[in-house]
Amino acid sequence: MKQHLIECGVTAASCKEAITMNVHGPSKNVNLRIDYISRTMLSNLPDLLIDLLEVAAYVYCADQRLVRGSEQLSKFGENWRRSLRFSIPVRELEVWQDPEVQDALIDTLGFLSDDSYTFDFRQAETPVQPKELYFQDLIDPADEHDEVALFSGGVDSFAGAVTDLVANGRSLTLVGHYSSTKVRSVQEGLIAELKRKGFDRRLSYVPVWVSNEGVRAREFTQRTRSFLFACLGFVVARMSGKDSFSFYENGVVSINLPLAGDVVGGRATRTTHPKVLRGLEHLFSLLLDRQIQIHTPLQWLTKTEVTEKIAAAGMVDLLSQTVSCTRPRKWTEGQKHCGVCSQCIDRRFGILAAGLGEHEPPARYMHDLLLDDRSGGDDLRMALAYVSLFKRISTTTKARFLVDFPEIVSAVGHFPGVPTAEAGDRLFDLFQRHANSVEDVISSALREYSTALFRNELPAASLLVACNNRGHVEVAPPSTYDADMKAFMDRLSVAPLEFAFDDDQERVYFKGAMALEGANFKLVAALIEAFRTAKKRRSEVPYRSAPDLAQCLGISDQSMRQQLKRLREAIEPLNVSLGIPMDQDSFIQTKERAGYRINPQCCEISVADITGSISSASTD
Repeated sequence: MKQHLIECGVTAASCKEAITMNVHGPSKNVNLRIDYISRTMLSNLPDLLIDLLEVAAYVYCADQRLVRGSEQLSKFGENWRRSLRFSIPVRELEVWQDPEVQDALIDTLGFLSDDSYTFDFRQAETPVQPKELYFQDLIDPADEHDEVALFSGGVDSFAGAVTDLVANGRSLTLVGHYSSTKVRSVQEGLIAELKRKGFDRRLSYVPVWVSNEGVRAREFTQRTRSFLFACLGFVVARMSGKDSFSFYENGVVSINLPLAGDVVGGRATRTTHPKVLRGLEHLFSLLLDRQIQIHTPLQWLTKTEVTEKIAAAGMVDLLSQTVSCTRPRKWTEGQKHCGVCSQCIDRRFGILAAGLGEHEPPARYMHDLLLDDRSGGDDLRMALAYVSLFKRISTTTKARFLVDFPEIVSAVGHFPGVPTAEAGDRLFDLFQRHANSVEDVISSALREYSTALFRNELPAASLLVACNNRGHVEVAPPSTYDADMKAFMDRLSVAPLEFAFDDDQERVYFKGAMALEGANFKLVAALIEAFRTAKKRRSEVPYRSAPDLAQCLGISDQSMRQQLKRLREAIEPLNVSLGIPMDQDSFIQTKERAGYRINPQCCEISVADITGSISSASTD
């Protein structure tokens, strides 16, 4: 795991390995600007929320600047994830140093981006950046609106907005983030059209500019963008006197299963994953000591069903002005969709399945979804992976759904008011409906272009030809990853996690070519005797309290929790190498108010029985 030190609010780095980031002053290299806020709203903004805006901006911009490593399976655990240590000045130091606040921040960001985080907050020096400098286009007091919602300018956010405006009769404050003027122009264009249609008094738009300045982005996965986006929505909501705001995104994208075997972890974006949203709610509620809610009104709808809402609201003429593509640098005046990224593919399938293709001509895409040559790079593989995933889902029974798609498990317990079993059933139905939509689009196109297919008039590397030429749709793997992942799925009923504890070498070994040492070993060593004794007596393995464990390790409670998090991250690659579906309690189990123990389901074996090459996953 690559280590990075990000020093914020400084003019010079303390060491050559560190990078510096600053939102103001002569060394400013991070832009943060919020427009069209009223003076009344600005007066409602406490210093703590200015801190949050700066933290979110630093995290997002660092995410863009620090490139991830190899995407190869053999180097997945080592290179894809990053260890990010931030040093950030804040105005409300006591709040940010609260262990519960730090845990909520670190855990939510860790799940969202698949990285390891550490935050060293320090007291901001006087004078700090005046909050007024972030708000340059203040406006006269506007009408108070019913809801605050996040607005990207894509199909989902536009569908949610027009549904609330037209069908639900609500008034909205829409918050839009942009790091490119091209993105802002899309958002402003849609807002202008809605106002022209008579919603001027019921609609406000707050554009927010956050970007690196003078530094070119090197990492384009942008897994922390939704953290920034949510922080912006939360801040604007509180400035408006509200304790809630909305994310408009369909449920399939919210869960966002990996399209192919080599897209796992943070590579399958978790922007509005229910676990992320509940984590953000918890963080925001802790910060202000009041209950904050994030609404997701499109959670149980597919892309097709969301797209249909635009037509139902009488706004289908604006469908082609929405933009979903994540590659604005490639946009032209007439083509703002590359047609090859996963967002473009998902969008086009949804529009065609909704029967609205005539309202968005194929020429608006640089690559037609079904008919154009996709032989360049991974273009065909991405499209085939999409079709393959939902074809596989369509043939999966409800009984096998959570087993065959274990990524779903992390979501089922995070829908407020919905029991886990019911959430699983509703997610199965949701994904089945979307899979049927994908199949309908392919089947309809095969009928429409049957003559051209028979005459070989379509490019061999087009998605439609690729689907037609196969008895079943598969994705040609770039490596052995898909085979490894298939083996993983086939071994879901393997024996419990086995490990060997080596006192002499001070290492904990696993069969999946993995070893823990250093601080990770010491943590296991503090729990091993209780585990062994209970196993010998065939009794329940006792928990060791957090203060007792921290004292044994000679560190603070907060440092102990961070060390446990690093240990859990170190063994995550066992998901693939051993084929054991693991969660955070698979090895070290946590129970609220009880403490920690080695999971009783684990099995300790001798060092001699651990075979294969051992690679070290140490933490000092």
